[in-house]
Amino acid sequence: MNEPRLEESAVYCVEPDAGPVHRYQGGDYGIEDIPELFQLGRIEAHASGQERLVITAREIRELKVLADAYSFDFEPGMIELCLDLHRFAIQRREDRFTFAAEF
Repeated sequence: MNEPRLEESAVYCVEPDAGPVHRYQGGDYGIEDIPELFQLGRIEAHASGQERLVITAREIRELKVLADAYSFDFEPGMIELCLDLHRFAIQRREDRFTFAAEF
């Protein structure tokens, strides 16, 4: 698997290799917040030292519901990240995704 070319501050889908999914909007949020805040997915360390979010398609559907429900409780960028992951996943057939962030 090729490593993504992280040319901008964004979240990238690295498995399957699909490129940028969410453009960083500023603020204090990241992919590592999803398992902590929503108890969905898990963070794994990669050989590069970068943390990656591994999450199933089912969990991403749940994430969308939770992001909608808690949209006023978290930073707008965090909510948009959750919604971008959902928009990306519903267009794919994979059951599992791995995301990396560069910001």
